[in-house]
Amino acid sequence: MRLWMVPKTKIGRGAKRGARVEVGGGDAKEKENAWGQEAVRLLDMAVIIAGAARREERGEELVGALQNYVEEQELDPGPPRKKRRRGEEDSAFPMTEGKNVPEIRKPIPTVSNMSTASFEKHLKTGSPLVIRDALTHWPALHERPWKNPEYLLKRTFGGRRLIPVEIGRSYTDEGWGQKIVTFREFMDGCLLHGLPDEPDGKAAPSSSLGYLAQHDLFTQIPSLRNDIYIPDYCYTDPPPPSSGTPLASQPPTPQHDEPMLHAWLGPAGPVSPLHPDTYYNVLCQVVGKKYVRLYAPTESEKVYPKGVEGGGIDMSNTSEVDVEDVDPVRFPLFEKAEYVECILKAGECLYIPVGWWHYVRSLTVSFSVSFWWN
Repeated sequence: MRLWMVPKTKIGRGAKRGARVEVGGGDAKEKENAWGQEAVRLLDMAVIIAGAARREERGEELVGALQNYVEEQELDPGPPRKKRRRGEEDSAFPMTEGKNVPEIRKPIPTVSNMSTASFEKHLKTGSPLVIRDALTHWPALHERPWKNPEYLLKRTFGGRRLIPVEIGRSYTDEGWGQKIVTFREFMDGCLLHGLPDEPDGKAAPSSSLGYLAQHDLFTQIPSLRNDIYIPDYCYTDPPPPSSGTPLASQPPTPQHDEPMLHAWLGPAGPVSPLHPDTYYNVLCQVVGKKYVRLYAPTESEKVYPKGVEGGGIDMSNTSEVDVEDVDPVRFPLFEKAEYVECILKAGECLYIPVGWWHYVRSLTVSFSVSFWWN
């Protein structure tokens, strides 16, 4: 359980002790010009932080009414965008890959446009699977494209909406923290102006990386929810965790009538450390690319799970190992652990069985949606 030093949306992602959450300040002049920002800020803070019943619905009703009024009256559209050089377009995010693109040595099996019946049969194998051509009907990939920055700004009230953003490469790193900023600040600071590798080959400083991670963005902003559909795979009945694996000895997770949706949006660089989930997961890539590596639950001893850390925080769902920078002296068994991997591309889904350890790194600007179900 986390106190609100970490947003409520990060339950289960691992809490870094001492992590601080800040509310972005932004430019004072921009705030003065954008008269509706303070109203949006208060409403979004209530949605993100407060625990009152129906807060999401009430907050979205009020924000929607305010946005409609502004648009109908053709009032202030929000802070002006920075001028861009001639020839630059806002049609899509820059998709430059970093220098450290992994070579895929042990690929995850891949199929195209898998039927629900075939997927149900695959569930019995207990293994991951990449599924192509399952998202072709999503508006987010076509007529309402999430790869278009201007479209996302429009859906977020000219970028006024507040979002919780992780600051740093990984929640296991020193100096990691969280900040609440406007969507426009996040886009201009992290997504439109990439963080290229420095001349000496080192990556940009992790303190500059921002990541909207495991956030219930679609409850907060339902208009984006209308751009995607829950895959039929998430309405199947998966088997329980295999006997002899860590999750098999734990109490079952609460049953949910509908899959849980989480958004993941950020530049190249942010990492989700090696960890398992207690739900079955279909990770859908909408924009950009991600590198994903998975280890079966039977490999748990070899991935060195953390224990209880200072303050009594249970971090046993997170590995001690930095997958792409392994210390063989500290973790001698890790190199013997069997794994599979992939580069997940826009339009593809990755099925992650319950209890499988997975490590994820964004290779470009990336927008993903995970669907958890049981």
